[in-house]
Amino acid sequence: MESFAFIVSPITIKQLKSFWSILRIKNLAPFKVLHIKRIKSIQGKEIQGYLIICPGPLEEDFILDKIFAAGHLAEKLGVRILGLGGFVAAVADKEYKRLTKSLKMPVTSGNALVAWSVFEAIYRLTRARNIDLKKSTLAIIGATSSVGNLCTRKLSEYISKIIITSKDKDKLEQLKETTLHLNSIELIMEEDAYKAVQDADIVINTDSLQGKLFDIEKLKPNSIFCDVSLRYNISDKSKLRQDITFIQAGLIKLPYPDRLGIKNGLPKGITYASLAETMLLAFEEKFVDYSLGENVNLDKLEEIADISVQHGFEVWVPKAPVL
Repeated sequence: MESFAFIVSPITIKQLKSFWSILRIKNLAPFKVLHIKRIKSIQGKEIQGYLIICPGPLEEDFILDKIFAAGHLAEKLGVRILGLGGFVAAVADKEYKRLTKSLKMPVTSGNALVAWSVFEAIYRLTRARNIDLKKSTLAIIGATSSVGNLCTRKLSEYISKIIITSKDKDKLEQLKETTLHLNSIELIMEEDAYKAVQDADIVINTDSLQGKLFDIEKLKPNSIFCDVSLRYNISDKSKLRQDITFIQAGLIKLPYPDRLGIKNGLPKGITYASLAETMLLAFEEKFVDYSLGENVNLDKLEEIADISVQHGFEVWVPKAPVL
């Protein structure tokens, strides 16, 4: 039976307690390993996995050290591929060359499936509400991140006006050039995220490393806010702006929800797309560096989407039906 490992770095005390006994919060070990003994796809294939939980500081330098240490632990566990989630993946995308040189196993950030889940969420929701994407304006906060980059390029096939924002102006210029080479659209660069969303009908927020939360009061009335930054409590935000449609993207419905037994704060049978991508690559025995780095090949979105369907994994968007 093939196996994988996935690094989790809880970002709140609530998330930490879901993985770690309250009695140990004051004296945390460097890592905790949870063994998922049996995961099954609709094809009848089975894999096993290990969650490596890494508590502690979220500064970029500390996270990179944790990835190296957790990766070496995964090697000892005998796994064939290592997956990264959340803030861990965001840092790894910037340092992927160092990461791949230091570890002897393939690594994925899961960002191909995360980006696909964003695309499908927006596509399904707008179709369900008869919203014409060609007449809509999209703003992407954190557009130069791996997920933001993928979403910009993919959605440029469907949306004729996109506003991209990021703190890195040079990477923003590169993304603009690449996107316009793919599709002839109106593409605007904006350094100020709040100016970017003023007239946007749809907003995607991918900025997991942003120092402060995005102020939703700046959103255009009746717009759609799709978040994959892991910082927002969607249910709480929806109470503050009932005119806004909030979507927590990056979530996958598993075919057999009873087999994981993971307390992740999500509804039963739902898991994060980054973890799901790692599982799917293990099912396929596709042990290669996959969605790693800030410029992931766009073809991988279609590929991982096809693999998902083959194994019964489904993008979870409660507000929009499966088409």
